[in-house]
Amino acid sequence: MTDAKYVKKAPRQSNLELSRILAMYLIVMHHFSVHGGVPIWSGSAPLSFNFYLDQLLSTGGKIGVNLFVLITGYFLAKKFSKFSSLIYLWIKTFSYVIVFFLLFCALGLHPFNWSSLISCFFPIRNDFYWFVSAYFLLILLSPFITIGIKALGQRKLFTFLLIFGFFWSVIPTLTTKPEYYGSTLFWFVYLFSWGAFLRDYLERKIFSQSLCLSVCGASWGIIAIIIALADWNNRVGTFIGYIDWFTFANLYSVFSLICALSLFVFFKQMQIGYKPWINKFAAAMFGVYLIHENPIVYPWLWSKVFHVPEYLGSSWFILYALAVITIVFFICAILDLIWEKVLQSGYQKYLFPRLQPLDKRVTDFLNAPASQK
Repeated sequence: MTDAKYVKKAPRQSNLELSRILAMYLIVMHHFSVHGGVPIWSGSAPLSFNFYLDQLLSTGGKIGVNLFVLITGYFLAKKFSKFSSLIYLWIKTFSYVIVFFLLFCALGLHPFNWSSLISCFFPIRNDFYWFVSAYFLLILLSPFITIGIKALGQRKLFTFLLIFGFFWSVIPTLTTKPEYYGSTLFWFVYLFSWGAFLRDYLERKIFSQSLCLSVCGASWGIIAIIIALADWNNRVGTFIGYIDWFTFANLYSVFSLICALSLFVFFKQMQIGYKPWINKFAAAMFGVYLIHENPIVYPWLWSKVFHVPEYLGSSWFILYALAVITIVFFICAILDLIWEKVLQSGYQKYLFPRLQPLDKRVTDFLNAPASQK
């Protein structure tokens, strides 16, 4: 009989870790487009094929965010996130905020003032990182969400997903009024619930991978067509009125949701086993976001370093765009892998041992029978 404490935990399969990498690449692609200085939202900006391509690059970002949160829901649906993990999430976010603030001030790229320095100590807020703010709250609430999901059962959970999706995704997309319901945290709870549902559902149901890619391609193709029609309509001034094309590609869009769900199922059913280098690289994806989307870094990165608008008229604009996106993506990943090593060594040595008793107390509380809570 094997002693439980000597049982080695099986390594996480790399299929969904690969999808995490794709999700973050799509997010970087989105930021190239929306922060690059090209007025992709303008209904009067001069049209060109490159302008249209730049608009298309922006459509991957919200698909990537949705996919990233789906993955989180899938993995946390069967276990509670440790309180120490939440503390580490705050520490890592804070470390990037304070380091880049001090570095850019020292280099004369950003003005120093005491109020900005003090604000660095409160990095979990929307004007720093909207995604991290909502994601942090999602992880904080995830044990209670998971308890609720288990209480519902698969059939009731699926009914909830359909009803919520109709009112928070289908109707806002068709009416182009996402602000009617808008709450990023509620949307993340919804995506988390989808991840939890698919964890059990995909154990007994198999989907063709070609079908998944076809559904994703068709949904994204509809977005691409709508952008082209909206560009034409917004300049011709037809009786339809102004069309906000990004409503069809934003976070709540039913097309973005379908793309993310189909990509998730595609990767979930991919058989690639455990690849250590994929898992290691995927662990840096959150850091990629924290670096390139830092509110001090990104205005300098896209405008001062890469001068995106200057290349819009070039015949090789799309090659330039993909090269820049890939360079930013990999440099940020490498920087995070290095910084993670430094941060983890200090965290594991000094803070984690002190948080373990608190982890146990929180876990015991969440696992206690309802009559004891």
